[in-house]
Amino acid sequence: NIQPFFAELSEGGLAVAHNGNLTNALTVQRALQKQGSIFSSTSDTETLLHLVATSKERDLNSRFIDAVRQVEGAFSLVAMTAKKMIGCRDPLGIRPLVLGDLDGAWILASETCALDIIGARFVRDIKPGEMVVITSKGIESLFPFEPQKTRFCIFEYVYFARPDSSVEGRNVYEVRKR
Repeated sequence: NIQPFFAELSEGGLAVAHNGNLTNALTVQRALQKQGSIFSSTSDTETLLHLVATSKERDLNSRFIDAVRQVEGAFSLVAMTAKKMIGCRDPLGIRPLVLGDLDGAWILASETCALDIIGARFVRDIKPGEMVVITSKGIESLFPFEPQKTRFCIFEYVYFARPDSSVEGRNVYEVRKR
């Protein structure tokens, strides 16, 4: 159950990691198993990998969009191939995902403290329902979900996030103090 999960697809290797809970993971896994998928863990992250691998879409971006539209719950995810990095946040914005920069290299992380530790610069929060695709040509923002009212998880401020992080533009320590 250790992340990232890795698979060799027809177009090369793919690693996927996510933060959150996919509430329909068991239902999706059962459907995938009926199609021949074999799961080697109990992690819902592996579900995302199988959805991407079995998608009928042609290109990787479209396969990811197809995959994330099939899952429900709170998540932020990061995936990598040799040539691109993909980050996606659930449509309700329950879990955070941030974009950073370190000497021209893009970074995706669930908290700003991860950027601070390595000396990276915070660029922005990934928006609820946004999928970013990072390649050598730059960053592309896609919005695969219908716009919804955001439902950020308050436990990010009071329990999950480190106090030295900023979440949605607010310092976690300062929020906890109030």
